[in-house]
Amino acid sequence: MSVTFWQAILLGILQGLTEFLPVSSSAHLILAQKLLPGFSQPGILFDVMLHVGTLVAVVVYFRERIGSLLAGAVSRDPTVRRPAWKLAMLLATSVALTGVVTLPLKQFALEGMESLPRIGLALLATSALLATAQAVGRRRGEGGRTLEEMRFSDAALIGAFQSLSALFRGLSRSGNTISMGLFSGLSRRAAAEYSFLLSVPTILSAALVENVSEYRASGHLVTGGSHFGVYLAGMAAAAVVGYAAVALLLRLVVAMKLQSFVLYCALLGAAVLAAGLLGSR
Repeated sequence: MSVTFWQAILLGILQGLTEFLPVSSSAHLILAQKLLPGFSQPGILFDVMLHVGTLVAVVVYFRERIGSLLAGAVSRDPTVRRPAWKLAMLLATSVALTGVVTLPLKQFALEGMESLPRIGLALLATSALLATAQAVGRRRGEGGRTLEEMRFSDAALIGAFQSLSALFRGLSRSGNTISMGLFSGLSRRAAAEYSFLLSVPTILSAALVENVSEYRASGHLVTGGSHFGVYLAGMAAAAVVGYAAVALLLRLVVAMKLQSFVLYCALLGAAVLAAGLLGSR
């Protein structure tokens, strides 16, 4: 099982765009792999490396926020240390809730992962969710709670909702988490920033779980062998494009201009659903 250099670049660009834009990266990767001529699934390492590329993008974009969080966590000043530790615990709560919901249902997610009707319905659900979130955000205006005012119940709800994107390809992780942040009463900026920051421990923990699972199944860690350089090119493409996608979505969420994603997910979802239903006849 292998992937060519240009296929890796294309999939990296696609991953970088769709990981943060609320259109479901997993659905787009599945659809692209079905359409690429002669493509064969390269295995788990390639998927993990694409996600690491987007992880690099968000870490670089939020380097000041992440740096202040790490510095604050070891500060001797309690007025600096407490907010830093609170944010870290909020993120840990969200990741824990995602794992609690996702891990017992992992087999369920894998069984229907490439089902076109299921992906189509999930994309339509993403469209409806984004439309609702946009309406809520516009009605609230610039108000809402900041990250410093965020509650642990907010983090738990966001984490539980994030798990749905792992179970149903076509549900967007960023769309789910930003929407739930807005529904919980966070400001537009706080909802977007928390979603991006949450992607860091989420991607790291997912990569760790997948590698541990692969090690248990095969007895060795996945290295990519002679294809590692090609995988690295895909990762780099995901990082560069992902950085631009983070900047774009942050601006659009603050301005509550999500209608293009609402329309895109609706049209793509309807097309995928129709293709799946017609293909099953």
